[in-house]
Amino acid sequence: MSDDIEAMTRCECDNLAVTLSEDALKDHALYEIDQVLIHNGHHLEDFSTLPKSNYVPFVHGGNRLVQEELVYDQHSLTTYVDNVEDRLNDDQRSAYETILNAVTNKEGKLFFVYGSGGVGKTFVWTTLLSCL
Repeated sequence: MSDDIEAMTRCECDNLAVTLSEDALKDHALYEIDQVLIHNGHHLEDFSTLPKSNYVPFVHGGNRLVQEELVYDQHSLTTYVDNVEDRLNDDQRSAYETILNAVTNKEGKLFFVYGSGGVGKTFVWTTLLSCL
């Protein structure tokens, strides 16, 4: 079932290089099983030994670009962050940690990062987005 899910995702994204994490495959498979159970008058919740699905079906009307953005490799993003966090300079690190703490603590703050070209604004944002 997981092979079919990954193959369908590749077709939907029109990208044969797309791979899903084990957790994403498991969640999607559990969702599909739940859909079959629902058609037969049951739910996953009816079976206490089965895990629950965290899969959220696409609600964007099949937009390929949105699908591509939603399929990402968490492991590679974590590896990227581990490799680049040490390259942040003091000002970048201050902005990075301030924003990361606000997001982690759900403080709902608004940040504006500015500076002249070449100071690393994009590098900070890329690192932040990869971390989150």
